[in-house]
Amino acid sequence: MSSPSGIGGAVESLLRQAQEQQRRLVELQQQRAELRVAGESPDGLVRVTVDGDMKVGNIELNARAMRLDSFSLAESVQAAVDAAYAAFAERQQEMLAETLGDSDLVRRAQDGTLTPEDWFRQFGVDLSDPTRGLRR
Repeated sequence: MSSPSGIGGAVESLLRQAQEQQRRLVELQQQRAELRVAGESPDGLVRVTVDGDMKVGNIELNARAMRLDSFSLAESVQAAVDAAYAAFAERQQEMLAETLGDSDLVRRAQDGTLTPEDWFRQFGVDLSDPTRGLRR
């Protein structure tokens, strides 16, 4: 038979874990907002920076880029933008993995198949067990 303090302890433990996850997610959002990632065209003539809102914040053109025809310059700019977005996505993936601790969880969260039960199970909490934390 369980005691009321046992139930309270289990709830407190669950709340502490939820608060810790909330703190981690807030920290992740702050890191993402401050993130600045650069990408460069393959020819090295254009460098683009993408900020935490995924907006192009800076475009640097090498002086040699001005000798390109408009089509080639546009291709170089697009390649640099694509490289910056790819680098941003990669860094964001790394940050998620650092926060969640498991690349499989990151993948499942991104594709929408991560359940709350699976999330808490990562931290040793089995939501399907109503007596968790009550046994000694």
